[in-house]
Amino acid sequence: MVVSLRKWLSALLFMLLFIGLTVLVFGGYHWLMDEVLFTNPYETPQGQALKVFQADPPSPDGASIPDRLRWFYWLGE
Repeated sequence: MVVSLRKWLSALLFMLLFIGLTVLVFGGYHWLMDEVLFTNPYETPQGQALKVFQADPPSPDGASIPDRLRWFYWLGE
């Protein structure tokens, strides 16, 4: 059996280039996402931010949640 050193070296070079370029592309993508996206989307806002979430107060007519859902689906409002 004849082992061609040139074929082995070309295959090794191909694998090294493939792995190197894969790592380079992955690193570039990771760096780009760090630059584009916010660091923490769930961080408390800074400045004059308002809290916009509030639990629904009890309805004035005393309807339960299933009743309110029925009316919502019936009337579409």
